[in-house]
Amino acid sequence: MRNIRTLVVPVLFLLAVVPVAWSADARVAATSVCVFPLSNLTPDGKFQEHQKPLSDAVEQEFAAVGYRMVPAGQWQAEAAKEKVPADRITEAPVVLRLGQGADADMAVSGFYWMEGGRILISIQCYDVKAGTLITGFLHTWRFNLGFYNSIHAEIADLVQKVVFLTGPRLITLKDSVRVDQITFTSPQDGMEVLIEGQDNVGRIKDGTLVFDTGGIKAGTPLLVQKRQEGYHPLSQSIIVAPEVALTPLPRENRLSLELDWTAGQLEGAGATLRWYPVPDWIMVNFSEYLYGQIPYVQNASLPIHADSELLAGLYLFLPPQSDFRFGVSSGVGTILSWIPGTTLPIYTDVYLNLLSLWGEYKVAGFPILLRMDVKIPLGLGTSLLGSGNVLTWGGGIPPITVGMVLPWK
Repeated sequence: MRNIRTLVVPVLFLLAVVPVAWSADARVAATSVCVFPLSNLTPDGKFQEHQKPLSDAVEQEFAAVGYRMVPAGQWQAEAAKEKVPADRITEAPVVLRLGQGADADMAVSGFYWMEGGRILISIQCYDVKAGTLITGFLHTWRFNLGFYNSIHAEIADLVQKVVFLTGPRLITLKDSVRVDQITFTSPQDGMEVLIEGQDNVGRIKDGTLVFDTGGIKAGTPLLVQKRQEGYHPLSQSIIVAPEVALTPLPRENRLSLELDWTAGQLEGAGATLRWYPVPDWIMVNFSEYLYGQIPYVQNASLPIHADSELLAGLYLFLPPQSDFRFGVSSGVGTILSWIPGTTLPIYTDVYLNLLSLWGEYKVAGFPILLRMDVKIPLGLGTSLLGSGNVLTWGGGIPPITVGMVLPWK
């Protein structure tokens, strides 16, 4: 009899705990989670190779406790419809909207920033149906051999918090939760923060800025204005929560160097110095392209050409932080031609670059450009090209240039 009594307490404990555990597992398994790739906010797109393993770590920890993961193709289709870059999903309204479009119960997003041997990571988990932040973290580590163990432990802790916070309420809370303070976090110290309809909140210092709200309802959407000298101002839509991560601002460029290769002039290369009177919008370009020309006659001397241009141009439509941009410019140029080892003079062809159209797309943070030029010789000086005919290469196609832009200052 005594032995039976000693078993009563453990049996009662198991009868109480097992249904709860089964209920939690069933609830977790029925919950779909959409994990977006962590955005790489490191300047110039460096350390892009860490995006996939970091994003995979987040997905692995949510899958490990039994959450049902939304296939990437499902949310990517929604992102494509809204023309949102798949690796730049960080703002809460966009995360919630794409999560709803993918029919997810929860959505997870975040970003990382690497500099000086350290890495900063911010991850947030949202309740898509309620349109609110569940929980999140912002943490820095030294980037060494033990980092991935540390980040897995941090994400696992986040997942357990999500399981607890999304479980059945053990106590009754007020329907309207008020947030008295918002702690803004950002890796960009000195960034000025303004709330729409209010005065200046302050500047980010040591990665944080505390804003006394006076008691705003959690989940309220707000528009934040961000600015800093030497950077382009941006707006960011947020949802009120105790902690909000702000993305850094793109740096203004005053000077850039462009490296070029042009069809029909492939036996050489060129460089362009861009000066921006209005940073990243209006530019004055001075370019120099030096190339040879394979002679048509055997054993003949190799003609050498130097193509110099002075152009004025501007970007159209899309802001500096866009991955794709489109621009137009025009100006004048001169091609000097000479044939070493002969008594022929140096020929001069002055031309009008009537229209230069180009598009740029950022790859690893560097714009790769494709440009077409409409050049018309004016017949001035000791001209080889005459006047009036548009310069072309094979098949009457205007010169096509491929290049890379390197921000300098």
